[in-house]
Amino acid sequence: MQSNLLELISIDRRSTVEYDSQLKESIKSLILDKTFYYHTVLPSPKELSEFLGIKEKLVIKAYQQLENERYIHLDSDNNFIVSFFELTNHFFDRNTTVHEAIISLGLEPSIECLEKKVVRLEENVIKNMGFDENKSHEYLYINRIYFGDLQPIMILENYLPLYIFPDLNERFNGNEPLDKFLKETYGIGNSSSKRIIKSVNLDERLAKHLNEAKNAPSIQSTNQVFDKFNRLIDYGRSHTVSSYYFQALITRQEMEKYLNS
Repeated sequence: MQSNLLELISIDRRSTVEYDSQLKESIKSLILDKTFYYHTVLPSPKELSEFLGIKEKLVIKAYQQLENERYIHLDSDNNFIVSFFELTNHFFDRNTTVHEAIISLGLEPSIECLEKKVVRLEENVIKNMGFDENKSHEYLYINRIYFGDLQPIMILENYLPLYIFPDLNERFNGNEPLDKFLKETYGIGNSSSKRIIKSVNLDERLAKHLNEAKNAPSIQSTNQVFDKFNRLIDYGRSHTVSSYYFQALITRQEMEKYLNS
């Protein structure tokens, strides 16, 4: 283990806070500010305990707490590895695809298509999405999971108008980046988008696909994508747990404990 990595982790011996809690918060802060980035190998409990001059069981306890909160995990070689990553502002605040955002994290992107079918939507649904209700009511529905290094990052549902993209169901196999496919196949690209983001709890189906617990907090993003002619070409809704936004979320039990302390 490099000594400079060890030297970044600290405890305050003057504090009344238990060492394991201090250690957990110290490492958590280093993860959140990206000093310890995704896949960083942490010092072993023995190395860290010797460096800090504390009992090894306290380091193990801190690591277990970080494991429970999904910041780190124990790999097959018994190394503690940083698990936490976030989708960058490039995805949430700029005109960037999920595929590009995953690449920007330094991860290997892949896509699994869960469902692809032509659907006929009611007029009120079409209007609520923002499409032209006077056009054909047939749309291609796609439900896909985006992975980074084979870890599920986002599940995304899209509705695309077949009056703009004829034969899309036959041409699009579902596992390729959508934006790139539309540009190459139809010469139509993403020019602007309108996104609404809110915090929601995952239902059982979404939680299963994202390897999370039912009712886990997630970011739901609803997005309208427009081409250069200001036509709505894609309506999407995504759910992800890979975001720094969650640092502002705490459980009800945690809040009650804080208020009653």
